[in-house]
Parts: sequence; structure tokens; C-alpha cells
Amino acid sequence: MIIDNLYSTLCSYANLDSRLATALEWLRRQDLSALPRDTRLPIDGDRIYALAQSYSTQDPGQVKFESHRLYIDLQLVVEGREIIFWTPLARLEKISVPYDFAKDTVFYEDPASDSAIPLAAGDFAVLFPSDGHKPRCWLGAAAPVSKVVVKIAVN
Repeated sequence: MIIDNLYSTLCSYANLDSRLATALEWLRRQDLSALPRDTRLPIDGDRIYALAQSYSTQDPGQVKFESHRLYIDLQLVVEGREIIFWTPLARLEKISVPYDFAKDTVFYEDPASDSAIPLAAGDFAVLFPSDGHKPRCWLGAAAPVSKVVVKIAVN
């Protein structure tokens, strides 16, 4: 997992992964608040694409942990604040919804321990297939969030 801020980072991710660097550069060049919602936005065909979302954060008890096999998630908060809970995939022992190949998602019951990571506007999390995560969680009460999720193919 990587946590950083799109607008204040001095770190280059190009040496880590060229697709991650491409995704971050694409995000930096966009008017993120003007992106069409709930539409797949191609960046590099099926290898890299973005989804702009708007929603209200939820009680963490109502949200499930998830993971992905085919794509890395780069989740950038554009407006608002939320908490993403994180745990290593190895701690997610109980599957609540089996893997859906079309959605590249499997859902889990909460683990015995996790980490709460608050994200504010400009903050992003890069979540690899080994990262169990529970996004969209509130900081005490439901609040609106605008987010862009960039999906980066693993292979």
C-alpha cells in the first residue's frame, strides 16, 4: 500500500511502476471535479482506466473489506474526507461474497485487526492485490465524497 498526496508529493513513482506513474500524471492533468461520474474513462485501454464517483460515506460496520486480483486500485479523494480501513490479505480469512471475475472483487468479513487511514482532498491510496481494504467509511457521520478510482492492470 502507498499513501500520499497528489498535490504535495515530491516523490516520483516512475521507477516503481510506469503504469502507476502514468495514472498519477493523468490525474494531475485533469479537472477532477468536472469528470463525468460513473463512467469508465480510458487512460491506456484496459490496462489503465478511471472511474469518477460521488457518494456519502457510511458507518464502517455497514461496509465490507474487499480485494482485487486483476487490478491495483489508486483511490484519490477529490472532495470530502473518508477513512479507508486496511489489512494484509492474509488476515482476511472469512469470505462473505465470493470472487466475481467480471467485477474483479471479493468481499470479506472484518478481520481481528486493521488500520484506519483517513484521506482528505488530494490524498490517495494505492492498494495492491495483497491489500485488503474497506473504503467509503465515515469519520463519525455520513458526508459527501467525490473520488476518482484508477484501475491499473497487474499484468
